[in-house]
Amino acid sequence: MAGNNQLHQINMQYSNKEDRILLRTSTKNNDEYLIWLTRRYVKLLLDIFDKEIEKRGGTTTLSSQKETKKFYKEGGFEKPYVEETEKTHPLGEEGVLAFGIKTGNDEQGNFVLILQSESGQGITYNLNDSLLYVFYSLLMQSIERAEWQLGQLGESASNSQIH
Repeated sequence: MAGNNQLHQINMQYSNKEDRILLRTSTKNNDEYLIWLTRRYVKLLLDIFDKEIEKRGGTTTLSSQKETKKFYKEGGFEKPYVEETEKTHPLGEEGVLAFGIKTGNDEQGNFVLILQSESGQGITYNLNDSLLYVFYSLLMQSIERAEWQLGQLGESASNSQIH
């Protein structure tokens, strides 16, 4: 998200009809970015998140940070996604299919995640450690609802084995 277009809410919902996860991100400027995530794309995201979280001390470290605990204490996961009446959809009202992923770190050390469509449209997230953990948790919950069996919290999807 560019400039002062700050993150307001993130929501992920599994669609049986599409067999995809819809990532909805609203900003404080009432923009809403809709990105469809396929099973294959989510597996790639999981691998990236697992590696980044491990670099930052693991899920236990990130989940026990003061800001993360505050988010949970204030009921961050219980609050419904707010449906603002007037929204702008920079990626279109139907959203786009996720295609590319770029990652990095900004000058503050935040994890930068760029999700793009095949045409290059997309969204940039600047995630501090707590937001990184929260985003990862939402992704894991969506995977569970989708019954995709791509790994467990803290387990790299690439290391999952089928017996």
